[in-house]
Amino acid sequence: MHKNQQIIGIKVWLTCALFFTYEFLLRTVIGTLQPGLMQDLQLSSFSFAILSTTAYLVIYGAMQIPVGVIVDNFGLKKSLSLGCSACIISCLWFALAQSYMSALFARTLMGFGSAFGFICLLVAVYEWLPNKNIALFIGLSQFIGTLGPMIAAGPIATLAHSGEVSWRTIFLYLSLAGCFLLGLIILFVKNNTSTKGKYLILVRPEAILQRLSRLFLRAQPWLIATFSGLVYFTVEYLSENEGKIFLALKGLTHVTSSYMITCSWIGYACGCPLMGFLSDKYQRRKPFLVISSVFNLLGIIVVTFSKQTNILFFGFMLLGLGASGQSIAFATIVEHFKQSNRAVALGLNNAITTTLAGLNAPLLGLAIDGFVHSGFSQYFSYMYTFCFIIAFAIIALIISSCFIKESFAKSKVDFTYLNY
Repeated sequence: MHKNQQIIGIKVWLTCALFFTYEFLLRTVIGTLQPGLMQDLQLSSFSFAILSTTAYLVIYGAMQIPVGVIVDNFGLKKSLSLGCSACIISCLWFALAQSYMSALFARTLMGFGSAFGFICLLVAVYEWLPNKNIALFIGLSQFIGTLGPMIAAGPIATLAHSGEVSWRTIFLYLSLAGCFLLGLIILFVKNNTSTKGKYLILVRPEAILQRLSRLFLRAQPWLIATFSGLVYFTVEYLSENEGKIFLALKGLTHVTSSYMITCSWIGYACGCPLMGFLSDKYQRRKPFLVISSVFNLLGIIVVTFSKQTNILFFGFMLLGLGASGQSIAFATIVEHFKQSNRAVALGLNNAITTTLAGLNAPLLGLAIDGFVHSGFSQYFSYMYTFCFIIAFAIIALIISSCFIKESFAKSKVDFTYLNY
């Protein structure tokens, strides 16, 4: 790759990474603003879970495969511009919402726009960066992306708790930030159409539906995507929903709880590039998937049953390290698809991840409400509900250790392309 093309590639990648940080912030910031939102819109735990997680993640997950098809056919620039525009409109709408239904619609549109972020970022990694270090660059991309939830759980939480800035003002500022990002996308994002230095193999075109139906008949992609969703779910759920309330029941302050959530994202941010680097270096995927699932299980056990602040910080760090196995899952699932279906493979993994989160969050909210109505104290209602999350972590460990096959960091179905 020529030096000029490398510079262009870095600009494209960093711009896509900034949008991913932005959409990650949109995904998690609503959990930070939970008390004010619930009070202003008169929400229960269940209705808040629908607003914060389900309305966002169901459309986000449902759009992942269509987004993959859109990116494959229309390229990065147009796809990312569409997603950013939808985020700008939805943030403004959410800031002005006066009813639950209006906020619900805005949150759904927010999920639609955000659905383009991670897929476009991963496509930029595959199109513009060296393929021999693909898992490392996926990890670095997620490291940059986690700045979003860190900002949500830290500085924004402090502002919201102080009462100086309302949730409406925060979403208005987020809309303006989206306008700035759209300008960067228009200026810097390009499609990599260079094929110099590669052997090309011509194949007969297939109809999209025919191609997709054939792709999804194999078990391995579904197992990898399910694993990815299970290890990642806990961190996102604790950020967006009941994490801070559960920690408050353990005696922690709101600010301490927020920074404890930030600690999990620090673990995630550090774990993604580290595991990616090690996975690329040793040309192995499966051992790191197993290690991440072990960290995830130990972390949720500590968070559920411990009340000591220092141990809880350690538990949240373990949760973040466990969730970072998702970056290895992205690299692994692509190795089970042809290069022409790369965006679709990434979309499948993200779709299962977000769909699991979108469905599990309201079910856990119902479980909490059910235990409370049955006469249990609020603290034990949360503890018993979190035992379901422990079960998810056990399932992830079983899938990674018993069912996912090693790919040795090479494509299982495609040619290896050589540069000269």
